Formats: sequence, structure tokens, C-alpha cells
Amino acid sequence: MMGSRGSFLESGGFSTPARWHTIDYVDGIKVLAPKDPKASMNLPERSNTPGTSYLLYRKNGDFDQLRVFGENRMPQFDIDYGVHDGKKSLHVHYFTDGKRDKHPDILHPGNTLYEKYKTLFKGVK
Repeated sequence: MMGSRGSFLESGGFSTPARWHTIDYVDGIKVLAPKDPKASMNLPERSNTPGTSYLLYRKNGDFDQLRVFGENRMPQFDIDYGVHDGKKSLHVHYFTDGKRDKHPDILHPGNTLYEKYKTLFKGVK
């Protein structure tokens, strides 16, 4: 659970200070940004709220990443928009035992995950 100052509470199961803050909501999903503007743009590795999701947009407003967490607060999958194997694509990395698969599936219109989250994909071509 997040505290009023954006730091994680020990009651949430993790006692690390938050490095992110919520800057917006899209379709009920928190859009996060690093508190330190010089920090790398990435999303939390764990969630204090079971079954939640977080979004990351680039500074120009384009979609960068969606991370979806399971009931165990561990990531289930990431949807990324970026270069993989030399080609820019929208793709999904699944997690197994907390480890992100290095060989993503490419997402296209019609894919179940694409259709479920397509309203989040601003700037994706």
C-alpha cells in the first residue's frame, strides 16, 4: 500500500522507499515516473498491491511499458514498445519465477493482449 507521501508502507510487505510517483491514470492504471528525473525510466520490480498494473510513457507522451502484476505481487508480464532483435515493435515478455523471458512475443491487432490494452498504446505505429 502506498503512503500519503508516495512511499511504500512496511505493512505492504516491502519496506523499500518508493522511487516512483504517480503522475496520471489511464483506464484506471497508474502512470508512474521516477522521483529522480535523472533516474532510468523503468517500472517497479514488485507491487505492494496484488493484481495491479503500472504504466510508463516516454517524455514525448508515447507508450513505453506496461507491467502487470499477479495476486502474489510479482510481475506476470511486460508489454514494451521498443527495439528487440533490431526491429521496433510492440511485444510482450512473460515472467517465470520472477525472471523476465528474453524472447518476447510480438503483439499485433487481434491478439488478446493487444485488444485488451490497445487504448494505452499512444504513439505506437
